[in-house]
Amino acid sequence: MAAQPFRDLAALGREEHALVCEGRFEELADLNARRERVLAALPASAPPEALADLRETARLQGLVEAALRDARDRTGAELVRLGRTRTGVQGYAAGTGVPATARPSFDTSR
Repeated sequence: MAAQPFRDLAALGREEHALVCEGRFEELADLNARRERVLAALPASAPPEALADLRETARLQGLVEAALRDARDRTGAELVRLGRTRTGVQGYAAGTGVPATARPSFDTSR
């Protein structure tokens, strides 16, 4: 039974990897709360039979980190693209004859 929390930790790693790969980031907070409970149940030292689960957990953590970096990079690229699109659209709006102050603004920094 001492190895069960380590099996649970590996299962959470598999679930986390699936959530990140599917873009279901809003579900990660719940998963992290469950992980905290599993971590709290871990014994002070791991029994030998837990080694495979610990290795799997570490492997999955690396995959999750890579997937999160990839998602961050894609989001950053999308934000840059949207910023360029917004700038381009403003150029079209300038030719409408409507004063800039009368046009709707989606810029939240003002």
